[in-house]
Amino acid sequence: MQNLDLTNWVLAGWLVIVIIRRQLAPRVIRFKANFFILIMLMGIASIGDALTKQQVTITSSQAVIFGCLSLISAVGFALLRAWSYHFWVNDAGLVMRQGNWLTLLWWALSLAGHLAVDQLWTGSSVTLLLYVGVTLGVQRGWVRWLARRTYPAALKANQQLQTERHQRRHSCDD
Repeated sequence: MQNLDLTNWVLAGWLVIVIIRRQLAPRVIRFKANFFILIMLMGIASIGDALTKQQVTITSSQAVIFGCLSLISAVGFALLRAWSYHFWVNDAGLVMRQGNWLTLLWWALSLAGHLAVDQLWTGSSVTLLLYVGVTLGVQRGWVRWLARRTYPAALKANQQLQTERHQRRHSCDD
């Protein structure tokens, strides 16, 4: 159990540092779901490994209660982080976003709260990667929605740029 716990801490810690650094820097708004899905799949695999190989035992009612509370927390903090962003249109006509100290505070509170409950629930951090993937995916979706509401015309340029980059990447693979 200690190896799995250590792996989750190291991987999630590295991910969160990368994510927060990117969220505090000015960035063009994009939405690529592959990244969130990968993190969530890694989290599901970690939970599966803990349940089958690591002697973590929970009842189905405990799983439902913890899962619902964790999901509410992931969504709630994702919305708070998205609302803390500053949005604008740059000189190229692309919608930009940038987090601030409040974004960082919401990350710290959400992760600390989730880790505390996870430790009480399983005595480990087995659900951390799944939590990070879900909360990050919801946050990105909400950021996109907020940007679309404020800059609907300019956000089309973001989508066009993302589509062009995607096509260029795949045309090079052929």
